[in-house]
Amino acid sequence: MYRELNSFFGEIQQSEYSIAEVSKGALTHARRKLKPEAFKELNESALKIFYQQAPWLKWRGHRVLGGDGSTVVLPRHKSVIAEFGEHGFGSKADSKNSIATLSVIYDVLNLTTLDVQIGGYSTSERALLDKHLSECCFEPNDLLLLDRGYAGIGLMYELQQQGRQFCIRLTDDWWKEVRKMIAEGEKDKIVTFTLPTKDHHLAKQYNTTVKDVRCRLVVIELEGGGKEVLCTSLVDQQQYEHECFKELYHYRWQIEEGYKLFKCRASLEVFSGKTAQAVKQDIFAKVFMMSMCAMLSFPIDQKVRAECKEAKTKYQKQINRTDALSIVKETWIGLFIKKAVHTALIAIDNIISRSCDIIRPNRNFARKKRTKRPPAMNYKQL
Repeated sequence: MYRELNSFFGEIQQSEYSIAEVSKGALTHARRKLKPEAFKELNESALKIFYQQAPWLKWRGHRVLGGDGSTVVLPRHKSVIAEFGEHGFGSKADSKNSIATLSVIYDVLNLTTLDVQIGGYSTSERALLDKHLSECCFEPNDLLLLDRGYAGIGLMYELQQQGRQFCIRLTDDWWKEVRKMIAEGEKDKIVTFTLPTKDHHLAKQYNTTVKDVRCRLVVIELEGGGKEVLCTSLVDQQQYEHECFKELYHYRWQIEEGYKLFKCRASLEVFSGKTAQAVKQDIFAKVFMMSMCAMLSFPIDQKVRAECKEAKTKYQKQINRTDALSIVKETWIGLFIKKAVHTALIAIDNIISRSCDIIRPNRNFARKKRTKRPPAMNYKQL
């Protein structure tokens, strides 16, 4: 921790070599007074300005929001165990770990994170999605994009009653309507699902006698010969033609890229403290940093794409998100403490605009499964 403190005070005092003016203990005591939710509020405030003032990207008038979950290995501490529990897996089940389930609502076109929820390992992604739906600031034209793990008539009924648009992938062999549709060679069909008995309480919850969900099933042909079936509330077949859904669901991959940036580049599991409060501080702070990175680099990315389009280059370009995250992190003190906003923004613009990658379409690589090993708290990276 002293390394970080020395670096911080060196930046503030504009000295190449500096010694921290506070002790590690003083910092620890100060952190106890900081609520993790403060970073969530900062993120919400920044996003509110962005969506009010920036020419942010839409898909056919919709803000496309992807929802997905992941797991995070937490440090061992009594407060972490008390809040998140501990679990043993595999051949070394006697060596237990504390694991959290993480869920985010991610703008797949503008690459901002609208909301993050944390629960224990036994907490389902669906339960965390319910928290998103009650706490996240959704807009009327938002379109929720979800994978197969969320599919359910109960969820679609709730989204319909709340007036939310959705597009959810279905498991091919699980749904009777999907099996019948594929067997008959149909590709686009309006269907009505009846709310299961176990979900009848939802009708009482929304004070309605309606127990049906009117949806549209769309079968998408994949390049490898496979098929994916999407269930959507966008039932207007004139406004939303069959071919557009392949593009729409492909955007969901951006949330996987967002998690890669979050967990690998932002080093999510390299926690700066061991307590449950420190863990949540780190998670919410890094979500805020990623959203700020997306918002600060947005005009640069749009400028780069416009220049490529005007020059009619063979391949389009995009900014390097890893480099963007790195430079935003380095200008943090200048932006928030020194208030050198203009200087910091010029530096961000100059560096990010020179760090671009070529977009090569139709590239496809098999995913490599690797054994995941969280970083040890006793041997922190320099």
